Amino acid sequence: MYTGLKLRRIAVIGAGPMGASLAAITSSRVPTVLVVRELLRAERIRNDGIELEGALSGHGRPDVVTSIDALARVHPIDLVFIATKTTALRAVCDSLRPYLRELPFLVSYQNGIETGRTIIQMLGTERVVRMVLRYGAAIDQSAVSSGPLRVRVGLHDPPHFVGGEGEQVLEFARDLAPVIAEMGLPMEYAEDIEVEAWRKGIENSAGNPAAALVQAPLGELLDSPARGLVERLLDEGIAVARAAKIEIDPSFREASLRAMAAGFGHLPSMAQDVLAGRPTEITQLNEQIARRGRELGIPTPTHDAVIDLVRVFDWRVARKESDAC
Repeated sequence: MYTGLKLRRIAVIGAGPMGASLAAITSSRVPTVLVVRELLRAERIRNDGIELEGALSGHGRPDVVTSIDALARVHPIDLVFIATKTTALRAVCDSLRPYLRELPFLVSYQNGIETGRTIIQMLGTERVVRMVLRYGAAIDQSAVSSGPLRVRVGLHDPPHFVGGEGEQVLEFARDLAPVIAEMGLPMEYAEDIEVEAWRKGIENSAGNPAAALVQAPLGELLDSPARGLVERLLDEGIAVARAAKIEIDPSFREASLRAMAAGFGHLPSMAQDVLAGRPTEITQLNEQIARRGRELGIPTPTHDAVIDLVRVFDWRVARKESDAC
């Protein structure tokens, strides 16, 4: 039973751009434990902390552990953010499952329309808060290997939103929003988080795959011949959402294009994944829109095409991993 917000210590699972940026923001205000599997990155953060630059700024030095098993030995923890790639969700939930009875509220701090519900289904718990993040970040790979881990935020279109399902989760989310906002991340409580998740999911599903396919930042995409592709993806996503009775106001399309254009030099996460040879999050983005479109009888030919193309990158990653075994 929820008895009021207490944040004596929080945990962040995942030290990629989103998890590291979050830990930089929170650790200067509340004790924060960051799960970092990569040992060199763990040591660097442990020694010198994290520097957040660009559209968001800050510096923090979270405590560092290298596994969820090690995290479970830290007490007390009042809130756990899951900030990994959605491709790692099953592995994360499998690692959390033995500690389910001890878990506080979980926060889905990830891309995707259905990510929060996926965690609920995998863990069989309803204590999952959903956040919709309207910023994009990247680890600075050009920086020297010593000193703080540098994370650059190239796109920031606040406010961000927090919400969920069920009376206890909604009450917790309502209390959490001003606390996160006070830490420096503009956060608002959303009575219907589904609407915000769809709006952000539609935007990501329009810009991310196009950027991944041509390896171009968002602003450049909209100045290039690929703009038509981005606009068709956006229009199909809007059509599916409206058929699903999701409230999408008439100004949403142009506002989305303006938000993408504002991140002129920002390379979206899917493009970063392709560049690094990692699996993409196409399953939590375009595939969800296309699947919902089929259920509702709304055609999504542009989404279907980019799904097939982006899946080639995932196929290559899987084939490489298979050959290495």
